[in-house]
Amino acid sequence: MGFYNILPAYVLNRSPMIVVAFDTDFLHNLDAFRKALQKSGDLDKGGTIILQLGWTHEIPEVAGPDKALLKTAREKFPAWRFIVLANTPAELEVFKDVAECFFIHQNAFLDPARYPLAKRSRRFDAVYVARITPFKRHYLASQVENLLLIGDHSPREEQFFNDTMKLFPDARYIRKVNSWFIGGKIREACCGLALSAAEGAMFVSGEYMLCGIPAVNTRNIGGRDILMPEFAMRHVEDTPESVAANVRYFVDNPVEPSAIREAFLKAAAPHKARLQDLVNSIAGRHVPLPHKLGVRCRLLPHQKLLHGIRG
Repeated sequence: MGFYNILPAYVLNRSPMIVVAFDTDFLHNLDAFRKALQKSGDLDKGGTIILQLGWTHEIPEVAGPDKALLKTAREKFPAWRFIVLANTPAELEVFKDVAECFFIHQNAFLDPARYPLAKRSRRFDAVYVARITPFKRHYLASQVENLLLIGDHSPREEQFFNDTMKLFPDARYIRKVNSWFIGGKIREACCGLALSAAEGAMFVSGEYMLCGIPAVNTRNIGGRDILMPEFAMRHVEDTPESVAANVRYFVDNPVEPSAIREAFLKAAAPHKARLQDLVNSIAGRHVPLPHKLGVRCRLLPHQKLLHGIRG
């Protein structure tokens, strides 16, 4: 379960207890969370569990199992309040019959201080920050010139990784970048790529915007379009030719970085305010909201111990 056997969640507030976790991280570990909270004496005290959605729930085969697990969770944690954060209005409809649900987009909780604004001179035409895996559809970038690829891959997909990288003999590839420094790499490109057809809200799409670079964006479900300003993205066809042509458009027609960042932050502000007000009302005080709400991001050891649930 991770460092010091800390469960995959972040404690925003201890009393009353407010816990944030991604849906699968919590729902697939119900017994471990129940045991840990019972051991600490918090299970019967109750509290609030806020679940973020890691993958689009507009697909029935994804939503169905999660809804079933959420019903089980409510049975196992009868003293607890469950809140789901939807990345799209459609996801509100999915969960309204099993839990409280609010339209609060995950990318509103990226810490702007981590993402420096892009400069005018760029080393690369485009950057794609994405794990090398089929749903990310890297092949659509195969005709992009002067490309930077950043992303690891699963050992189980070694052959897929090797086959994919053959499409990019001239691209610059970086397997891993520390999350504290990813902004510096993003800003080296004229634009960012967002090529999946379905996933979650894609934190990287927000990171592109905060760094002040526009996005070449395919049609998709999952919610990544919601906070990206229209002037800072090009909607493209699912072809390498369309992706390459629209990358060239941004190379030839740069967008003011500060305008992109400011527009993104303006769109994100109501989402952040909704959760801030909700959390404050539960805690009875102002509770700071950390980068990515503290989940699935790099934390210092003392932060894990202070905000973690020991298994």
